[in-house]
Amino acid sequence: MNNLRKIVNGGFKKMETRNAYIYNSHQRCLDRKLDPYTLPIPGGKLSKSELVQKKRILDDTITVARKFMTKLIAELDGTAVLIVITDHEGYIIELYGDEMIKCQSESLGLSTGIRLKEEEAGTNSIEMALKLGESVQLIGSDHFFHCLHESACFSVPFNSLGKIGGTISVMMAAHHASSFHSGLLQSAVDSIEREVKVKQQNKKLLILNQVLMENSRNGVIMTNEDGKIIEINPFAEKVLSCNKEEICNRPITEIAVIGGYMENVLKGSKKYEDIEISISNKTYLFDSFPIYNESNQIIGVFGQFRDITERLVLERQLMLSEKLSAIGKISAGLAHEIRNPLTSIIGLLEVFKVNLKTDNDKQKEYFRIIFSELERIKNLVQQFVMMAKPDAKEVSKSRVSIHEIIEDILTLMENDFKNKNIKVHYQATFKNKINVDKDKIKQVFLNVLRNSFEAIDFEGNISIAVDQNQSDGEVEITIRDDGSGMDKDTLEKLSTPFHSTKESGLGLGLSMSYHIIELHRGRIKVKSEKEKGTIFTIWLPQS
Repeated sequence: MNNLRKIVNGGFKKMETRNAYIYNSHQRCLDRKLDPYTLPIPGGKLSKSELVQKKRILDDTITVARKFMTKLIAELDGTAVLIVITDHEGYIIELYGDEMIKCQSESLGLSTGIRLKEEEAGTNSIEMALKLGESVQLIGSDHFFHCLHESACFSVPFNSLGKIGGTISVMMAAHHASSFHSGLLQSAVDSIEREVKVKQQNKKLLILNQVLMENSRNGVIMTNEDGKIIEINPFAEKVLSCNKEEICNRPITEIAVIGGYMENVLKGSKKYEDIEISISNKTYLFDSFPIYNESNQIIGVFGQFRDITERLVLERQLMLSEKLSAIGKISAGLAHEIRNPLTSIIGLLEVFKVNLKTDNDKQKEYFRIIFSELERIKNLVQQFVMMAKPDAKEVSKSRVSIHEIIEDILTLMENDFKNKNIKVHYQATFKNKINVDKDKIKQVFLNVLRNSFEAIDFEGNISIAVDQNQSDGEVEITIRDDGSGMDKDTLEKLSTPFHSTKESGLGLGLSMSYHIIELHRGRIKVKSEKEKGTIFTIWLPQS
């Protein structure tokens, strides 16, 4: 009972406020010397550009309101009405509905761009709704001007971004009006506010989605429930070498590598996580999972892939670093435990060989084999020792001619080349001295030439060229052979310690060469094809 009294009393107070406002408004109009029998011509009017700007601000509300107000007009069952939409200042932004009422209103000066102010338009529902912040109805004599006494106006303010954004009004003949129309309009405005809010939220989500999709460094692709592609972002377009306009609405199965996974997700409701795939010589991690609606039914499939190529390279470099560290520890022990006694053995054998003074050919052959094997052990130990010194401070640079280093090596290997009937073609257009560690660089060229020599079974060609790179001034050394060549897997692991295709190889020679060139701030590039030979290109800075 108490609650009912509060509602009734609240209603009376509201009515009193409305009636008081109308009465006071009429008094203000009389004080301003307005003639209730003569409607004044409205003063200022928005320019076309100003009207367009205000329409743009209320674009969402106007669009949604048209849908709801069209439905409201249909519910009024033939009653002629005029719909008016204003902004928060009372400027008429939209005006549509019954053409007869519209023409009558325009003849009274009411058109888009006009501001309905009390001092010109008298008591009006639009300004009243804006000031009171609630729905308002003016029927017949509630209007100040007599020409409007045959009309009824219902206005409801709408909210935008947390404050009043304007009003939506319905104008009709007074004899058709009832409180039902006020409630109907209020209900319509409530619905319009909700839909506009949802639309604006969706717009924000769409913008956010576009920003994320457009700028994501992951490839994203989505399908509908039929397995047809409905979305693909620029990164995925680039990786998959396709165009969004051409690929949308095509079956996902047409996409190589990932298409099969996504089709399985659609058919079996299963997920894929961190599947390693290869596209265009790059490695990606691929995920795919079903998209469900509120009824837990599959309405599509989402797929994404991210490039992990660089990460794998870093992991390999880390593994290589750990291997080099292990080599260093082993080498330190080997150098101490093997090199010293080995030197003693070789020295004593030299003495024994001199003192023996034998003409026995078999014994001479034995000595040759013993010395050859001991020298091989010594070379292996030396390789371990060099790998144990990775620091740049171990590089002792001096002014040296690369041309002279290569000539020394060619002289050293001359008999080896003759024994295999290998022709060496050497040309040096650059013979100046540069700053390098002579011994280490000599070891690099010796390793590369030894590699070329061993790649040729019998009869072949090795070409060597020393030039100056015209673009950056670096010394460019090219060593080319027509030997057995290398496959892709061997080529990729060329700089990896302990990786060797030779039966007696330790796999340290070329990995050590790569490291030495890096210490000199140089580069190595290798091209090779099985049974077609290999090209080593080395660039060294001059200082």
